[in-house]
Amino acid sequence: CKFCQSWEIAQGDAPTTAVAPEELVRMAKNEAARGPCVGIAYTYNEPWIWYEYVYDAAVLAHAAGLKNVLVTNGFVEQEPLEKILPYIDAMNIDVKAFTDDYYRKLCAGRLEPVLRTVEKAVGRCHVELTTLIVTGCNDSPEEIKELVDWVAGLDPAIPLHFSRYFPRYRMDAPPTPEETLWKARSIALEKLHYVYLGNVHAPEADNTYCPRCKKAVIERLGYLVRAVNLDGNRCGHCGQELNILGEARVNW
Repeated sequence: CKFCQSWEIAQGDAPTTAVAPEELVRMAKNEAARGPCVGIAYTYNEPWIWYEYVYDAAVLAHAAGLKNVLVTNGFVEQEPLEKILPYIDAMNIDVKAFTDDYYRKLCAGRLEPVLRTVEKAVGRCHVELTTLIVTGCNDSPEEIKELVDWVAGLDPAIPLHFSRYFPRYRMDAPPTPEETLWKARSIALEKLHYVYLGNVHAPEADNTYCPRCKKAVIERLGYLVRAVNLDGNRCGHCGQELNILGEARVNW
């Protein structure tokens, strides 16, 4: 992507160390025995680029009782996606925009395969979506509404993250105004239950709220997390079932 926010990692020639899938799983099991680690997240760089390794490791991790998470652009053929999905517990998928023109011009890709990946994954694993809002490119209320309508049609409980763009890599458009992100959040909350903002200092937009009574159930400050009024995966105030898996590990 011309606007890549992590291009130093994606384009860097960093020192590497060979770690076999078996060794990776052993390391994850050791971490899980010591503390809050529950599994492996495949990210930085795009997991589809190193699919064979990710698949082998995911199968072993799944057999060992560990969780597998993919952080991905969603641009993958259906056969490898179907093959790996039984071993994946969660995916955070970038839907970078909601027009094919944007994908072709700024991402050298296409929108339809990404939407197809999301549609295949929903119901098979926990899915969250992330959209980087880029100044003057995908920030119109009309496009945001189209994106939100599509997500709501799949499941209004799918978490959607809007992230703030900063000039990086080959893009020099000014940073996305924070008010643009708040407007996008407001639009999304008309139809979606869980909407978050990223790359901004906005604790209230990091928290998880009950979609029924609107009370906070999980509060966040950066990477600090604490559960408030949470009873398992239900709101402690009104009893509403929430789209939360596992337990909230408090570190705040």
